[in-house]
Amino acid sequence: MHGLIFAGLRDYSIDRLGDERAAELWADRAFAIDESYEDEWFGAQLDRLAAATGEQRDRVETGFGVFAARRTFPALYPDYYAASEDVFAFLLGIEEKIHELVRATIAGARPPHLHVQPLGGEGVLISYTSERQLCRLLEGLILGTAEELGPKVDVEEVQCMFRDDPGCVFTVVASEHG
Repeated sequence: MHGLIFAGLRDYSIDRLGDERAAELWADRAFAIDESYEDEWFGAQLDRLAAATGEQRDRVETGFGVFAARRTFPALYPDYYAASEDVFAFLLGIEEKIHELVRATIAGARPPHLHVQPLGGEGVLISYTSERQLCRLLEGLILGTAEELGPKVDVEEVQCMFRDDPGCVFTVVASEHG
């Protein structure tokens, strides 16, 4: 997991817990934003944040995804956000415009593999495969990007690796309540 993701999670910890409690959570965890770290370390920090907030890890993981999509990634990729007319255009280009760039330019980075395709006129179908199994994080990233770019969306996970499926598949459609 890349150090930039840890920086985002640290910022989310501060947002959730305040400076002092977040500093305690990260006191024994130094990282550099231009390095890669073991995936287990990221999972351990999610678990620690869940314990500190009293929430289930899935909710913390999703919440971090929303936060990262609204605060961390727009700062890293402002041009891509600005060029995306809506969440669907953003998602359709994420693999080519962001993940391939990350793989080519950041040593040791292994972003997940996403296959995104149009789903009718008002949505996308996303297939997610990653040994990290952070499908709740992806769900939060989708929801946060929709909050940032519009329109509001409904996300449904129709397959999940935690239910013994080979990967996760999400439908993302414009919300009828939007």
